[in-house]
Amino acid sequence: MLDRLWGLFRGKPALVRGTARLAEGQAKQVEFGDVLAGGKAVLLCRVDGELHALDTRCPHEGGRLIEGPLVEGRLALCPLHNYTFEPKTGRVVRGSCGKATVYRVRERDGDAEVWI
Repeated sequence: MLDRLWGLFRGKPALVRGTARLAEGQAKQVEFGDVLAGGKAVLLCRVDGELHALDTRCPHEGGRLIEGPLVEGRLALCPLHNYTFEPKTGRVVRGSCGKATVYRVRERDGDAEVWI
């Protein structure tokens, strides 16, 4: 019931199929809409068996977090200045900028719902 109420305030989730195939310590970029026309690029990261979602836009000078292996198997990377972020909270671990934007994500039956 609480999830349904929360959904009313945050909008409907976007469905990402096949997220169960994302391996531990890996990140995969997915796009919602046309990124150049206001859509979103989101980085899905699997850490400790859980799926997390971050905006790919780095809060420092507009770099982009990249897909592939996570740093130390647990940190998202912006290669522009070699900054790293914790996928669960968006907290910067190495670097000097604000937190990355995180999105609520829920996995179900091998797919994921992402509230963007």
